[in-house]
Amino acid sequence: MIKNYLKIAWRNLLRQKTFSFINIVGLTVGLTCCFLILLFVRHELSYDTFQQKFDRIYRISYLPKFAGLEEPLALTPPTVSPLLTSNFSEIEKSARVYRSSATIELMDNRQSQPVKFDEERFFFSDSTLLDIFSFKFLQGDPRTALKDKFTVVITDEMAAKYFGKTSPLGKTLLYEGQHPLRVTGVVEKFPDNSHIHIDLLSNYETMFATESENVRQNLPQNWVISHGYTYVLLRPGTSPESVNARFPQFLLTHADKQFAKDIVYALDPMRDFHLRSRAQGAPEAPGSMTYIYVFLGIAVITLLIACINFVNLSTARSLKRAKEVGIRKVLGSEKQQLIAQFLGESLLLSVIALVISFVLIAVLLPVLNNLTGKELTIRYFLSDAGLLVLFVGIALLTGLLSGSYPAFFVSGFQPIATLKGSFVSGKARGGRLRQVLLGAQFVASIALIIGALVAFQQLEYMKNRPLGFEKDFMITANTRNEKITNVFANRSDSTYLRLRTFRDILLKNPQIRQVTLSTQQMGSGSVRRNVIAEGHSPDENVFIGTMGVDHNFAQTYGLKFVAGRDFSESFPTDKTAAFLINETGVKQLGWKSATEAVGKSVNLEGKQGKIVGVLKDFHNQSLQRPIEGMLMTIDQPLLRLFSIKIQSQNRAETLKYIQQEWDRYFPEKGFASQFLDDNLARLYENEQRLSQLIGYFAGLAVLISCLGLYGLVSLVTQQKTKEIGIRKVLGATVSSIVGLVSRDFVILVIIALVIASPLAWWAMTKWLAEFAYKIDIEWWMFALAGILAVLVTLLTVSFQSIKAALKNPVTSLRSE
Repeated sequence: MIKNYLKIAWRNLLRQKTFSFINIVGLTVGLTCCFLILLFVRHELSYDTFQQKFDRIYRISYLPKFAGLEEPLALTPPTVSPLLTSNFSEIEKSARVYRSSATIELMDNRQSQPVKFDEERFFFSDSTLLDIFSFKFLQGDPRTALKDKFTVVITDEMAAKYFGKTSPLGKTLLYEGQHPLRVTGVVEKFPDNSHIHIDLLSNYETMFATESENVRQNLPQNWVISHGYTYVLLRPGTSPESVNARFPQFLLTHADKQFAKDIVYALDPMRDFHLRSRAQGAPEAPGSMTYIYVFLGIAVITLLIACINFVNLSTARSLKRAKEVGIRKVLGSEKQQLIAQFLGESLLLSVIALVISFVLIAVLLPVLNNLTGKELTIRYFLSDAGLLVLFVGIALLTGLLSGSYPAFFVSGFQPIATLKGSFVSGKARGGRLRQVLLGAQFVASIALIIGALVAFQQLEYMKNRPLGFEKDFMITANTRNEKITNVFANRSDSTYLRLRTFRDILLKNPQIRQVTLSTQQMGSGSVRRNVIAEGHSPDENVFIGTMGVDHNFAQTYGLKFVAGRDFSESFPTDKTAAFLINETGVKQLGWKSATEAVGKSVNLEGKQGKIVGVLKDFHNQSLQRPIEGMLMTIDQPLLRLFSIKIQSQNRAETLKYIQQEWDRYFPEKGFASQFLDDNLARLYENEQRLSQLIGYFAGLAVLISCLGLYGLVSLVTQQKTKEIGIRKVLGATVSSIVGLVSRDFVILVIIALVIASPLAWWAMTKWLAEFAYKIDIEWWMFALAGILAVLVTLLTVSFQSIKAALKNPVTSLRSE
């Protein structure tokens, strides 16, 4: 029986080629979009699940209320971890983890010069991290790999990079040009769905051994500086709430009494690291549950549009199959048999679409990876049996749900009426439902178009909004790797003289307009530090963003002054006792105006000085966040980042010249330059991807809707063949016939626009609420979406209606 149903279904599909093609393409596109999104969502939700102790691993979050922060930090002071296991019986192990950047050197026997690599994922940790995380050792013993100082564990990727096929065990890597590290282990690199990726891992004590005396003396006792990450492994069956409840007393007992009451510690579970944690400063940029919900919504909408196509076309086409149903009923077919036959056809269509969609997934995975920044492979897809079962289940369920109504609709035809030709059509036979479903398609498509327009406009706004400083043709390059020494720098540091000499050499080149130094890159935020303003007691301290700069920093970046003056070498005290502050900082410190602030004294953690100038506010971080108060000071020992403003012409030659001079003055550090505008654009990578994905899926939704509309109009014009023929005989023009066929569809689009607009406005307003600086959702976005929908509808409808209108009326009437 089943074989017979499938045979009949196959013949019907071949007989109705246009109908079959439209439904297969629609279902294929819908399923492919849905599956690709589910692949991405599955990957996002699977972060860190490869860790064997996933359910017991936590990271301590740190909220220093005294700093005025509203969101916790993922970073904690290094003093915390050594005290945990002795104070909390619930904690089995804890480990400190510090991320650094490093220059690694290899001495190749065939070369006179060492081979250097700048590594951004160099970590120091306690050896207990090897017990907390699930490192898969390929070489070496995990029990002893990080037992001693000056040892390092590297990934298989780094081993191949440094040593090729030679075993790296026992080999030496030179850290920062002077500290030899012995390779004691090789591990398999963590997969893509990990919240942290470690290329090189050295013993935590190695960090202290390679740092300055100031670091060794100050850092181990510091309870304020959020230095690194603290991971803990709870004992089986332990509740994290019991640990959180005892943290306040722990801090009162051990922390600096000045800050203990204003510090909040909490355990963040590993399952929340990637998508749900509010902690700032994670090892890598986290994902977003908002985007997960958006993508799932798009997947459902796209698949729903494809299903609506199927239902509409099937019910409309069933009117042509009425006589077939009547004959089958007369010959003895039961209603259940007819339902099974029509469900078989829909299931066959969905299976064909499923097979094609699997092929398309393999083809489109690189495109998805490019859009999302992931590394999904076809092996990941095929190796997940649960995911494959889910996909097959979705396809079959789609076929069943899409085919159910048409099957019951067709099986309910009365045989006598159908054979007599008196079968009632139009609104009385499913026309009203088709209108509702078609309207739902238009609502979904228009909502996606509006969403794409809003996301695109917000992205353009963020890219093009004036930031308050000049960013074009600005190159940045770091002279020192990120190290804790940069916080506890020796004030007699003589490196500044070398930096100034290099700057002066560069300025002799006419292609280089300005050169300055700073402690941080513009646009990357600032370091919040403790400031006491004139007229306030130490208890009234304020934490404000700070940045160390050179004398000409404001001039190089084109920062505007609203009061006072810039730093100047004509004032010798500027380098030790002067500050610049922005307008927001003026308000934060309690002064009424910029003019009042000039000349006021401030104390920046022991550094006394006066405000000499007030800068107009500028954006020093993502536009998702409001402008923060900023205090600038000349801090020569900490300066490490060059900002080089070049001419717009001959950029390649200028970069080559800078690199040559760099290698001469900073041979210990490779020249890794970046254009500032490229770095700033990376702040909005997630928004860029979201905008692109919504745009692509909106286009696909419109495509699916057009396919269904095309098929529906084709069937409608066939049903109106006699009416169109009579109207032509009576003198109707082609345009009037096109208007006759198009009118109902255009009205549906307008109704859909009215329904979709508030839905899209609500959804995009919720999304825009995440940004401190955002666009207004304006009327023209809704109008443009409506115009696009009407134009696409008219183009789709006109093709079939013009074809019907041009048909010879004699032929039309004879066919009836």
